[in-house]
Amino acid sequence: MWKEYGTDGVAICSRYRLLKAALDAVADRSFLGLVRYGAKHLRGFNLFRFIMTKRAAYEDEREVRAMLWIMDPFAGINRHFDIDNRTHPRPLTPPPDRVLRGHRRRVDLQALITEIVVTPWASPATFDEVNRLASNNGYAIPVRPSGLTRYRELLPSTGP
Repeated sequence: MWKEYGTDGVAICSRYRLLKAALDAVADRSFLGLVRYGAKHLRGFNLFRFIMTKRAAYEDEREVRAMLWIMDPFAGINRHFDIDNRTHPRPLTPPPDRVLRGHRRRVDLQALITEIVVTPWASPATFDEVNRLASNNGYAIPVRPSGLTRYRELLPSTGP
């Protein structure tokens, strides 16, 4: 997965129960669950079922997804319907000005993150930079190299 998603990145590690606790601490409705792979379980139209489903080809990822449902108390219209009540795949009008482009929530990262794992292709300078970023921002989160780092010469090239 390093080669696919993070040749120059880090993995932020946590535990299900820690993520659940972080979500429970926010005032919004939260949902957390394991992703299901394939389409056999898709019966009927259910938004959560679609959000929590990926193609079978990604089954090895064993992913967990979290979602906040932030309700607009002034909503009441569906912008996907035209004047003749025909549905459209995209909204027909922009959202009202009072709808924010994004929502931020405070999360206790020290309580949520168990460790940071650095890509096996990282240079010592990059590893030190990740350590410095964590400590300079007041976090006592362990930073470690990937277990594959000692086999770096045997790993597939990261270039094209």
